[in-house]
Amino acid sequence: MRTIKVFFLYDYLALYDVYAYYTYMSKQLELVQFPKVNHVRILVNEISFRNAHLHKEFEILLVIKGHGEFTINGEKCPCEEGDLFLIGSHDIHSISAKPLPDGSFDIKNPPVFLILQISNHFLLNYFPQIRTTMFKSGKLNEILPGERTAIGTRLLIDSALSYFKQEKYYQVTLISEISQIMAYLYKYVDHQIVSEIEKEKIKKKSNRLERIVSYIDLNYANHIRLEDIASEEDLSVTHFSHLFSSYFGVTFQEYVNLRRMESAIRLMENNEKSLLEISYESGFSDPKYMTKMFIKRFGCTPKAYRKEHMTVDGANVTKVYSTEEKEIILTPADSIKVLEAYKTDKNINP
Repeated sequence: MRTIKVFFLYDYLALYDVYAYYTYMSKQLELVQFPKVNHVRILVNEISFRNAHLHKEFEILLVIKGHGEFTINGEKCPCEEGDLFLIGSHDIHSISAKPLPDGSFDIKNPPVFLILQISNHFLLNYFPQIRTTMFKSGKLNEILPGERTAIGTRLLIDSALSYFKQEKYYQVTLISEISQIMAYLYKYVDHQIVSEIEKEKIKKKSNRLERIVSYIDLNYANHIRLEDIASEEDLSVTHFSHLFSSYFGVTFQEYVNLRRMESAIRLMENNEKSLLEISYESGFSDPKYMTKMFIKRFGCTPKAYRKEHMTVDGANVTKVYSTEEKEIILTPADSIKVLEAYKTDKNINP
């Protein structure tokens, strides 16, 4: 898959599978393949906001540039250049640009991340325990102090350069480097190899989250009630409300409002639609309430947002603000430039 897609996603959940993840917020199945080496995917992304989601893959992220914030299982953690994070399988996490005092995000100065995703089927024939391993998510700089963090960073960058450069026999080199990374995690990072029964419980939790998000995606434009979903899940309203907030770090109503904002941003691409029409079609009962939500999230009104991010014919300017992801995936050539510049600046030797 050589086409580079630019996605901007505001959904609070994207459920990954080994070869695919489901983007329910945009009502489509988005196929994510491992195009170069099975069960390994590497990206260099500029991320303004990546809403809460979970996936089966282990994920390691290095902050190449800028400042931002992670929320992992409901706990916020600031991040800055040089920070290294591990996201375990099925842990709910989100990424954003640096939060501003008014509660919005500094989307004009988004952080850039090197992201490594490793399937829980990587080297499965040789180490079957990987399929049921649950790593503890967190900031590796605190778990691997000093030289250990430096070693992990070097291994990550070297594997990424092998992935993007595709030099002769790079597949063998890449598998070797990723294996070293996995061995390093198993040696120094807290983890648990769970039973098949425990793994099935985790899968059931993911399925429940999938159902909840799918329901919201189908009904956000209409009157939608927490009580209805609670009934579908055979839970009390109180229990469901607490469960939802603990999973996503926001209330049910906040989540629905953000989904409606996603719709509003997509509809803005149609220059023939007025903001009044957009507000109602997105499910907002009052255009003033939509304005309030935009100011809270982006620090500007819908009118100002549309003017800044759309051209006169409704097309996007330099970044695509759609209903998928608010992130820019760098091309392989640009990724190599960014990574080699980072190695030079930080004096990271092979």
